[in-house]
Amino acid sequence: MTKDAFKIDYYNSLVQALEFIVSGKDPRQKLDFIVKLTATTVDAGASLIMLDSTGNNLVHTSSWKLPRYYLQKGLIDRFKSLNELSTGKTVIIDDTQSDSRIQYPELALQARIHAIYGIPIIIGNTRPASLRVYLRSKRSFASHELNFINHMAALAALVIKEQQPALTEEKTEQVHTLPQPLKPFRDPSCFANESEVEFARLLDFYNIEWVYEPRSFVLNKEGNRITEMFSPDFYLPELDLYVELTTLKQSLITQKNRKIRRLKELYPDINITLMNKNKYDTLLAKYGAGPLGQTRAQGITRILFNREEISEKVLEIASRISSDYKEKHPVLIGVQRGFICFMADLIRNIDGPLDIDFMAISHYMSGNNELVKFTRDVDLSLTNRHVLLVEDIVDTGMTLKLILNQLQLKNPASLEVCTLLDRKTRRIANIDIRYSGFEITDEFVVGYGLDFKEEYRNLPFIGIPDLSDKKYSAQDQGKTE
Repeated sequence: MTKDAFKIDYYNSLVQALEFIVSGKDPRQKLDFIVKLTATTVDAGASLIMLDSTGNNLVHTSSWKLPRYYLQKGLIDRFKSLNELSTGKTVIIDDTQSDSRIQYPELALQARIHAIYGIPIIIGNTRPASLRVYLRSKRSFASHELNFINHMAALAALVIKEQQPALTEEKTEQVHTLPQPLKPFRDPSCFANESEVEFARLLDFYNIEWVYEPRSFVLNKEGNRITEMFSPDFYLPELDLYVELTTLKQSLITQKNRKIRRLKELYPDINITLMNKNKYDTLLAKYGAGPLGQTRAQGITRILFNREEISEKVLEIASRISSDYKEKHPVLIGVQRGFICFMADLIRNIDGPLDIDFMAISHYMSGNNELVKFTRDVDLSLTNRHVLLVEDIVDTGMTLKLILNQLQLKNPASLEVCTLLDRKTRRIANIDIRYSGFEITDEFVVGYGLDFKEEYRNLPFIGIPDLSDKKYSAQDQGKTE
């Protein structure tokens, strides 16, 4: 092909990309098209990699002409890898086997990746993503190829800015200090089964960043031949946690447990949890989904804690708080409505001055996903104040983690959590709870401020509702605390 033909070919590709991004397609389709067109035009592999919620790792978001095992090699350390996002400069790796900036040289060799070009995608003063191109033949990048890739990265920046307009120069300082995660664009067809789709939506509901099957772990080998591998379903970067779902027959849970035990033996630093069918169905039911989501509380089958037991526990917690916060004038903050009974009794039994304030959250739809947003912030200034967040019940911990992150931005002198009920069996997020009342098992509870469809809040005790009556439809289901 002549030099002029090269110019025409790359010019036509740019025209195609421009026409596509001004179309009515959604951002995921636009980014996929940019990556695919980059790969096919340059005759190489290409991938759009984005910062996760920690701001320390990069994950493949959209890729073309790269083998699956290479994409599942694991998370990419933004500092140990090419580091183009930190420097804001393009990086060329001419030889993946001799350059120390390649994290996984063995897999690069297996994938026949000879050279890599990484260009940061810049939006204002932020660098949330990078476009990387991988040569799979022993040649160098030509100048016209680099120029073309740079133009494609600029188009990707326009699409990402369209998807996340919050990444603007007005918030440059905040974003630079704490990189904002880019919401992954997900097509349900990328999941293996419907349970994974539901779990992804649940994570989106909590605004928890997730990556689907980012890494495959080798469990067994015979010589140099790999005989068994394991790819956990989800990775939650902010929690540094892998999650494996099992909604299959209970007899197959043993096999998954064996794999997880083997993984922990070989990779002791990896955090992983198995979410079995009962735990998963109960978690979905809490938000009106899954097979248990069709039930409706009709009565109380058992009282867990009576009025006297609750009163004694509140006095015990109040005594500890009074001692720990002596002369500190704390701010007690409640969220939503379930805390009302507990907080009212608690503050009446705390010795010494204190302030109280409230926050509120609501749920809204973004496309097909239901997310959480703050609808009411605290009125008091929390700068250098000792803050105590008061909860009725701590469950998965995911919403609580969002709230704590929000409060930390207000620069309190200290921030602790107080809860009446602690359901550790469902915990996903690692939350440090300083003051805890009762630990409860994996059962739905109501009373003493806790409700089901706004019922049972005024019960003077905490009990387990009857979920046996199924005459209510899915439309009757509401969000619970």
